[in-house]
Amino acid sequence: MLRQDAGRFMLGKYLSDKKIPWQRKRRLGMAMTGNTPTASFLTKIGKMQSAGSRLCSIAREARGESTDGLADETHTHINSAGCEGMATTVTAAHHSIWRHLYDSMHAAQKAKSKLKFVTLDKESNMSTLWRRESF
Repeated sequence: MLRQDAGRFMLGKYLSDKKIPWQRKRRLGMAMTGNTPTASFLTKIGKMQSAGSRLCSIAREARGESTDGLADETHTHINSAGCEGMATTVTAAHHSIWRHLYDSMHAAQKAKSKLKFVTLDKESNMSTLWRRESF
C-alpha cells in the first residue's frame, strides 16, 4: 500500500473521484474494513446462526454431498478458488488475467530475445518441455 500508483495514493484518488458511484466506494470500504455482509460478519453481529459459506453449501447440495464442515464465509474466501461455489469463476478470472499478461509480455519481447513462453494454452512440466526440445 506504499507504492506510488498502487496503494494508498490510488485508493485516495478512487475514493475522491466524483464520477465513481457512492455504492462502489461503500463496497470497497466495507471490504477493506472487514464489514462485508458475509456469513462470518453476519454471525458475528448476531444476524445469522452459522458462519459457513453459503456458496459452498449450495455447490455441495447440488452435488448431493454433506454440508458439514463448511469453511467460514469471509470476503477472502469468496474471492478465492477455495470457495466451492466460486471456484470456476475465480479460475476463469485468473486465466483471463494470465492470458492478458502473457500477450503483453509477448508483445514487448524483443526480436533477438532467446526467451520463449511455452505454456499459454496447456500445462507443461520439465519432462514435456525436454521432449519438445530438439538438441
